Amino acid sequence: MAKKKRQTKASIQKRKEIIIFGVCIALIGFSLIGWFRLGFIGAVIDNSMRVVIGQYTIPYYILIIVILLLYLIRPDAFERSPIFWIGITLLSMSVILLQSLTFDRSLIGIPLIQMFFKEIPVIFSNPSANAFGGLVGAVLYGLLSFLLDREGVIIFIFVFFLIAMGILITPTKLFEPVSKGAKNSKSWFERHKERREESKSKKELETSVDAMIDSNYEEVRANFVSLDEAEKKETPVVKDTHKDSSLFMTLDDELEVQKEDTAIVEPLSKESEEVKKDDEVVSVPSNAVANYSNYRVPPLTLLESQKGGTRSSANAGSAKAKADRLIAVLKQFGIEATLIDIHIGPAVTKFELKPDSNVKISKISSIQDNLMMELAVKTLRIEAPIPGKSAVGIEIPNVEMIPVKMREVIQQTTNFNDPNNINVALGKDLMGKPIVVSLNKMPHLLVAGATGSGKSVCMNSIITSILLTKKPDELKLLLVDPKKVEFTPYVEIPHLIGPVISDPMQASMALKVIVDEMDLRYETFSKTGVRNIGSYNEKVQQFPQEGLKRMPWIVVIIDELADLMAVAGKEVETSIQRITQLARAAGIHLIVATQRPSVDVVTGIIKANIPSRIAFAVSSSVDSRTILDSTGAEKLLGYGDMLYIPMGEPHPTRVQGVYVSDDEVRRVAQRSSDQAKPTFDDAFIKLDGVDGNHGIVDSMDDPLYEEAKDFVVREQKASTSLLQRRFKVGYNRAANLIDALEQNGVIGPANGSKPRLVFVQAAEEIE
Repeated sequence: MAKKKRQTKASIQKRKEIIIFGVCIALIGFSLIGWFRLGFIGAVIDNSMRVVIGQYTIPYYILIIVILLLYLIRPDAFERSPIFWIGITLLSMSVILLQSLTFDRSLIGIPLIQMFFKEIPVIFSNPSANAFGGLVGAVLYGLLSFLLDREGVIIFIFVFFLIAMGILITPTKLFEPVSKGAKNSKSWFERHKERREESKSKKELETSVDAMIDSNYEEVRANFVSLDEAEKKETPVVKDTHKDSSLFMTLDDELEVQKEDTAIVEPLSKESEEVKKDDEVVSVPSNAVANYSNYRVPPLTLLESQKGGTRSSANAGSAKAKADRLIAVLKQFGIEATLIDIHIGPAVTKFELKPDSNVKISKISSIQDNLMMELAVKTLRIEAPIPGKSAVGIEIPNVEMIPVKMREVIQQTTNFNDPNNINVALGKDLMGKPIVVSLNKMPHLLVAGATGSGKSVCMNSIITSILLTKKPDELKLLLVDPKKVEFTPYVEIPHLIGPVISDPMQASMALKVIVDEMDLRYETFSKTGVRNIGSYNEKVQQFPQEGLKRMPWIVVIIDELADLMAVAGKEVETSIQRITQLARAAGIHLIVATQRPSVDVVTGIIKANIPSRIAFAVSSSVDSRTILDSTGAEKLLGYGDMLYIPMGEPHPTRVQGVYVSDDEVRRVAQRSSDQAKPTFDDAFIKLDGVDGNHGIVDSMDDPLYEEAKDFVVREQKASTSLLQRRFKVGYNRAANLIDALEQNGVIGPANGSKPRLVFVQAAEEIE
């Protein structure tokens, strides 16, 4: 007999969506049938509605149809604050009570409800009979009229109506200040003043742009070249404004500049055509911040809740038995100790022991292997002594591991959405306390561990935490994924400052662009008289008339450092050193991960400049020392079990990392990408134009261009490797020179394994 095919989560979800779709369509159909009283079924539906909600049923039919259609078109629109649905309920109650005022004035309370029950058969059978406010209205009106009399009911209707309209028209303005506090809100007059100033500045900007265009018209006309001359100079579509453009150029300004530049643009290269075809991505300078006023961070409902509780009776029973056995084993070795406390964490139980005063701590550490055998556990870690306590900690694995869900950690943390911090849900410690860290205080992080230890899940939890708290104009991400599979869900999120980079050489160049951005920010801080990004953004908010633009944080996440070090070790190390030493005040933070924590990957310079570190399970104590400067990581269990040592702390903390499933990551990333598309900085699109020693260069303006052209004409052969050897430059710069020579007609295109043709003879003078 054939086995029944197991259903996947995707198929179950698909079936659920089909059922919901069918139910919505059926309800819409029944609403239309009842609205127009089509046949016997229509009469039954309409009469039933009249009995329940009163005489006027058409508004409720319309409300039902609109809500169902909205759910079919935009399901995410239903994930509103509960206060919105409270407004709908209050408005419906107001209308129903208003209809109920037609009841006999002499009837209140229970007699009124009894009278309505007697009238139900008449109302159901006779469409012309007055249904008043229906059964709902009769119950509400009867209760309120008994308590408050008829005049009190009228006041209630008026109050309900005002509250409902206030909620439905301006829910954010009315209720968000109450929940967030008056300090995070602005008065109506302040907002009105800001809008007037913004409108005024926009008009001044338009006037100045018009004046600039008028003044430069003759110059532009004089410099207009013919089509034959233009074909010799190829202008790329994506302009390099990373260094030359003003730091505070707005998005509208940049688009105007691009529009003027492309008005007389020459034929495009293949690479530029591919970039231009991608209409899903906009290229702007890193300082041009798009408008994300309508963007909403993904809700916590997209994350899975904790199932089965956070406590296990099996772990509790096992911990008590292990504690008794532990004390007995220590006595066998002549160690007298008292059990102080037991902490049962998600994956590990920690026993706190206080040895007698005549017992050496080293004696307990020396019998670690004996304790493992006597307690029958696969691993055991001794913390001797526990920092800040006169006790020794012995950690053993739990019988049952309880996963830590990100939603639970966030809900148990106060002020997780702090706008002044980049908070990340890391996990829970052995006490069950949620561990939430701030990237601002780290300020850089090294994550290392063997394959399958939980490193990738940790990286996903960091990115997901950022997506749940920060808008794209508040924080930008640069993701480096040499394996090409780890950051796939994030390729379309609007927080990206550039495409997800998978080429190690391009990643090395991207780090140099980040260094350039850091230098530009410090120049801006110097001009504006501030010391860090926090003070700068406060000044932007306090003095909008100066025309400054808010700077977003930039978080660089490198998934595998080993690949980068193998390709361009010295350049990568230098860039990481500069970023980690200087970038904190500029709002740039670096997170580096590797599954090969050897000294040739995590060098002394890198480790010395990254103060915060996370170590997952590793294979040897040598690797543990490379990461943490101490042993212990070789005793971890894997599956998210980590040792976290923040900046300034002498000892690591054992943490069970949060578990974020692939479905949760996909839902959060999808919700973010559905609201906006990524706006890439042009410097990260043109990484092939970045030289390893001189930053961003244009091949036509490269000082080596004329010399390279003379060399190629003289030798009558051309290749990238030839230019690399001759001029001692990197691959990217040499390749750009070859492309420029081809575009100007000096050499021919690549022809497989055959050498390129050189069209210019040595005796000719090349213009």
